[in-house]
Amino acid sequence: MSTFNYSLELLQNNSNSKEQALNKLAPEFISIAYTNHTLSFFETTFSTALALKKATKNKTVIHLPASSFTQEELDKLVAALQKSTIDSALILSGKKINKNSAYTSALELTQFLNNKLPDLNILYSCHPEAITSEISLQNELSLMKTKEAAGCKIFISQIFFDNTMFVQFVNHCRHAGIKAQIRAGIMPIVNKKQLTFVKNILKLQLPNSFERASNDIQLKKIGVRFALNQINMLKKQGITDFHFFTMDNLDTVKLLIDGVL
Repeated sequence: MSTFNYSLELLQNNSNSKEQALNKLAPEFISIAYTNHTLSFFETTFSTALALKKATKNKTVIHLPASSFTQEELDKLVAALQKSTIDSALILSGKKINKNSAYTSALELTQFLNNKLPDLNILYSCHPEAITSEISLQNELSLMKTKEAAGCKIFISQIFFDNTMFVQFVNHCRHAGIKAQIRAGIMPIVNKKQLTFVKNILKLQLPNSFERASNDIQLKKIGVRFALNQINMLKKQGITDFHFFTMDNLDTVKLLIDGVL
């Protein structure tokens, strides 16, 4: 049986049921999504990460959009990380939602954090759909090589539904000399809200099978089945590391890991 490693993304809230489920699932690591900036990052994302790390002992990653923090907030973050058990961060480019943000790119924020916290583990996202354009692909590979040189050990791919595209993307990365782990980002679509998000926000082309669902019950069956097929087919092609965008739907995670061959 081939190796199967998985991590998963969670929202910025905490509950006893989530802690209990995580202890049973035992993912390789969990990542805590960034909160809306109208709320306090420290009272939501960061406090959730601390609570879950303490309760579950899971390796825990915090999301840090580069353009979302003022210098004062970043100084506060550094001080908080120095006192905490959180040792990993997923650095995102993000959108400029804070006009007073100290940095505008993921690499700028990484350089700042590397100087202040040299032992912090840095993760980044990557974009397998870049393969659809030679120019986009070369730009993505160049950026990934720069990010790897800045200390990135793990890339988490954006959501995709075309396995062939993802495998080809990984092959291009390896041929370009990128050695960091590349985790396949899988989102099992289990409700209409997710379907709308993927179609209207991410602008991704969905397989026709999703259009046949008339309600969330049917959609969950189709979504879980499709995600399982993705995982098992990718495993046959040598992909061993996965990241589940199931957010707080840990029942779906259980269905996926139980169905992996």
